[in-house]
Amino acid sequence: MALITVENNDVILEPQTASTIALFEKQMKYIKQQEDMLKQAIMEEMEAHGIIKIDTHEITISYIAQTDRETFDSKGFKADYPALYDDYVLIKPVKASIRIKVKDNG
Repeated sequence: MALITVENNDVILEPQTASTIALFEKQMKYIKQQEDMLKQAIMEEMEAHGIIKIDTHEITISYIAQTDRETFDSKGFKADYPALYDDYVLIKPVKASIRIKVKDNG
């Protein structure tokens, strides 16, 4: 069975496939939200108790303190020095992929 068919220039995704992907994406989003909340709670408790590392037989949790990160404003540099930017910009191939967005219909 084909997952995708084309009829009269209309692209049709097999309905069960669309439903399955939508279900998986919703479940992953929910699980990610739950994971983020749990991580936040653990981090807050580690901070409150001055804990840097927790080691169990299943996981290791390390506390990484807030820090500053140095970044480069490539857009500003390109606007101010377009010729120099062109001399240093690197073009790298990006592997093909698909992006799936689930419509939140309730």
